[in-house]
Amino acid sequence: MWRFIAVAALAMCASWLYKPICAFAETNLVNNGELTAGFDGAPADWYALSSDRKLSKFSWTYTPAEGGALGISNLNSNYASWHQALILRPGIYEISADVRVEGAQPRAGGANIAISTYDGIRLISAHLHGTTGWQTLSFFLKEDRWGDSTELLCQLGVAGYPDTGRASFRNIKVTAVASPPSRGSRGFDLALVRYHYQDQILQPDGRVSIRATGVVSGLILLGLLGWALGVIWRPGLAAGRSAWMLPAGLMLAITAVKFAALFHFTGFYWDIWAKTNRALLAAVLGPSRIYDPGLPVDAYPPGSLYLLWLSGWIGRLIEPAANGFRVIVETPPLIADLFIGLTLYFAAWRDGRGLRAIVVMMLFALNPALIFDTVVWGQSDSIVALPMIAAAILILTGRYRLGWSAAAIAILAKPQAIAFTPPLGLWTLFNAGVGECGWSAGAFLGTVAIGIMPYQLGHSWDWIINVYKDLGTRFSEASVGAFNFMGLVGGMGTPDTDKIFGGVSYSALGLSLTCAVYLIASYLIWRARSARAAMLAIFVALFGFFMFAPRMHERYLYYPIVFLIPIALESGFLTSMFAVVSATFLFNLIYIKHLSDTSSYFPDHPNAALIAAASINLAVFFAVTAYGLIRTPPPAGRGDAAEGAALAQETNRM
Repeated sequence: MWRFIAVAALAMCASWLYKPICAFAETNLVNNGELTAGFDGAPADWYALSSDRKLSKFSWTYTPAEGGALGISNLNSNYASWHQALILRPGIYEISADVRVEGAQPRAGGANIAISTYDGIRLISAHLHGTTGWQTLSFFLKEDRWGDSTELLCQLGVAGYPDTGRASFRNIKVTAVASPPSRGSRGFDLALVRYHYQDQILQPDGRVSIRATGVVSGLILLGLLGWALGVIWRPGLAAGRSAWMLPAGLMLAITAVKFAALFHFTGFYWDIWAKTNRALLAAVLGPSRIYDPGLPVDAYPPGSLYLLWLSGWIGRLIEPAANGFRVIVETPPLIADLFIGLTLYFAAWRDGRGLRAIVVMMLFALNPALIFDTVVWGQSDSIVALPMIAAAILILTGRYRLGWSAAAIAILAKPQAIAFTPPLGLWTLFNAGVGECGWSAGAFLGTVAIGIMPYQLGHSWDWIINVYKDLGTRFSEASVGAFNFMGLVGGMGTPDTDKIFGGVSYSALGLSLTCAVYLIASYLIWRARSARAAMLAIFVALFGFFMFAPRMHERYLYYPIVFLIPIALESGFLTSMFAVVSATFLFNLIYIKHLSDTSSYFPDHPNAALIAAASINLAVFFAVTAYGLIRTPPPAGRGDAAEGAALAQETNRM
């Protein structure tokens, strides 16, 4: 019976992945090419981007009589475009659309349609300038391998050649043709384009040794993380099947539902596009070339690229359509969700208290905000949160070296994980001494060295430092969508170098307040006599980092919530705070996602939604901090033998 269910599930997944490819013989391979579907002014399956969002307005109109149309209006010289993910199998295609333009400059980019490849090649139709009525723009494309083309664009202007005016697009089509186009037709052969411009296009690194090094390094990191999870899970697993069968079944069922939902939620387009392109670049170029300058995507930490590399390899193996490949790229965060839920269960499971542990697990697994982040938004925060929570549990229960290896994996995946290391570092120092700190630092640095090895080859010694410095300067706004203190005082979308009052910038104020938060968290760690109290201190640090540090995204509240879950049932107060901050996180995600989907931008001044949510978050931060200061008893002395015994007993129970 179970074998039949597994086969049926695999067949269903395969049919979902291949559904668009099976539609290869249909007229149009563009989703919503007739532009008849949409909601609240946003067309389904299309996403708008511009160089300066305040200089462009995007529109979608539909009437039964006239059909649907995409609109772009550039108030000043700007580059703006509508996008749709598109991955084609080898063959010949005609790309076409009806286009009209008003007020475009005669020597600028004009209105046009284009195809973009994973490595930044852009194939563009003829350009319409000035003012014209509806005209059909088209060109032919010969695709020689799966995954070359990744995006269809309707543009006003082109990169480097911005334009003004208004452009409209309708009847957008990509159709397969059986034979090459006639002479004189506009067309592109991607194989020939790559051949003629091979000196200007990054070429794959064919050295087997480099790719083998990457595979071995990835397997070692996976093995370390598996070891860390195994240590946490072992007591529950050793208790027998009755201790783990129910939670495992519940988490697998929830994961299956989430996986099915991925086919219906396309995520945040820009992030999904960037991840799919990184996956293809990693699979084609290899680890030594993925950080070379000139690539069309931003550099990301090497830890995140291992899973994208695997996703790209799977994609090239089975050659799904764009939606199927998106699901492949988004599946690892669902697997991380599964393991986080089980890790929280086994960490909470003690002395057979399985019911309480299941409730803790469900606080994560059924949390609407966390589900929205992973499934609806399409983010990969759970991949970072998994080694973070594993590291904290291990370090707080005396497995310092393995815990710091897990912490290194988290930081390799995303630099935001650095925020939880100061409290854990102080806990290690206070409870294990300087000698153990040295061994833990060695484990940490060794894991980092393994993780960066295949990407470091061919780069200067300070390459990884420059990667993380670049990540820190990528966004310059005081608040990048986060309903936090920076947004509350007017920093939403505002450069953090702007002055908030007197000569004090958003950046200076935010960093000063963040330092104050970590001083409070350090004091709480010094006072902590239990792993639960230390977990509360880590939550204060992470939540304070989200609330006061500049350049925060809305989704970075994911990590504090995960760290609040293990202690959320310790008191009615913490349970209430967990519910409130989960609600504000969900509201923040939905609000910013709606702005992105409708091609809107945030008002110049805080509105009611931001003021309400940010004020609630601020109140929660102060309330939880006060709770920690009041409820955490001061230590009787770090060298006291009785305290050491009590601490050992507590960590063994957690």
